[in-house]
Amino acid sequence: MTERDWIARYIRPLVTAPGAADLCDDVALLSASARPTIATMDTLVEARHFLLSDPISTVGQKLIRVNVSDCLAKGAVPHEALLSVSWPLGRRERDFAELMQGIGEDLKTFGVSLLGGDFVSVDGPLSLTLTLTGTCLRDAPVRRSGGHMGDRIWLSGEIGWGHVGLQAAQAGGDEQVANRYRVPKLPDLSAATMVAERATASLDVSDGLLIDAWRLANESGCGALIDLSRVPLARSGADLQAILAQCTAGDDYQILLSAPASVDMEGFSCIGKLIEKPGLALTYQGQDVNVPAILGFEH
Repeated sequence: MTERDWIARYIRPLVTAPGAADLCDDVALLSASARPTIATMDTLVEARHFLLSDPISTVGQKLIRVNVSDCLAKGAVPHEALLSVSWPLGRRERDFAELMQGIGEDLKTFGVSLLGGDFVSVDGPLSLTLTLTGTCLRDAPVRRSGGHMGDRIWLSGEIGWGHVGLQAAQAGGDEQVANRYRVPKLPDLSAATMVAERATASLDVSDGLLIDAWRLANESGCGALIDLSRVPLARSGADLQAILAQCTAGDDYQILLSAPASVDMEGFSCIGKLIEKPGLALTYQGQDVNVPAILGFEH
């Protein structure tokens, strides 16, 4: 099939944005919004960001979710998207249909309208890029840099599913656990409202809880004190090394934020606070813990 055929058969049916002109033009018109709009973009490359053995529909879902998590952590709701697909020559059409099924499922789940994008055939690995816009729920996105000394640090969801799920997928183990890595469970869209109304600083946990906590504190001109015994984990009751492994592995896509000590964040777990001393400090069951040399994933 030609590029036009691939697009007409599998991508055009997912395009719902009015400004997309049914993919019959070279540009798309973004929907007007009375609120500020943000944009984010992520790329997933085969054998680097997902396994060759991962069901390809789950790869499509993950592509949507790693972008949606960025919007939620900024106090914004996802809106419109552009999709770029670099498709390996000779790969089955059935695989492409399954990929687009996964993408379409999560476009609907998160209320995202597809505007269009690009499709190319390549002599190389599968590569997917999504650009996503989000509508801010206050007059500006919540940055990493707005925290203040004494703010408490809050976390949505659980940490470690990216780590233990990847181990299960690599070992051919429990499929339910493996799917927590393949299709990250994000906070509800309502979490964006909580971030917009109460957070002083926020980001999504993509590269590891510890490195992202350090980033939030550093950008805010503070340090971070994290109590590991208060971090909700995929594998609870583990020893300290296993806990640190879950907190440094990444691929969790939860929200990490700071908020004034007077503020309560329903549905989030308080795991620490911003402190004056720069850097990262850790405790576990009331005892100081040595900070590991590697805090998380760095590109």
